[in-house]
Amino acid sequence: MADLKLRASVSYLEQAIESLIAQGEAEDAVDQTELEHFFTPKIEDFDACLYARQLSVPAGLTFTGKLHRHHHIVSLIKGKMAIVSEDGKKVVSAPHTWAAPAGSKRAFHALEDSVLLNVHITTIEDEDLDKLEEEVIAPSYTSLGLEEPNYKLLE
Repeated sequence: MADLKLRASVSYLEQAIESLIAQGEAEDAVDQTELEHFFTPKIEDFDACLYARQLSVPAGLTFTGKLHRHHHIVSLIKGKMAIVSEDGKKVVSAPHTWAAPAGSKRAFHALEDSVLLNVHITTIEDEDLDKLEEEVIAPSYTSLGLEEPNYKLLE
């Protein structure tokens, strides 16, 4: 069962980070990260491909992930991170792999230099990242038939 207060806290953190960056009170640390993309050819038996996103982040970085449309696999392949999602709060050390449900979004704090890997099934056969993002990333909870974060739960 989703913890709607934790969902709201992750969404609130994301908005706070974006606001602080826009006001010049926090640094946009994207240039301190490295994002790599990996693709398999179409697997004919399944009429789909595998797409993986690997993100390297330095210790001390706090960030939120994307809102995912589908179930997928997440692996922390290096480092140690504090993670919050509507499924709870935890600290994990590499190697650690879990299945993330559709509609999941997480907040991360890298306690050590870390590498995260998300693996998705996709019907997109080429390396068009815009098409891939459209297929695996949701624009809102409502688009997934889920309740949007309610910040009143944080009071």
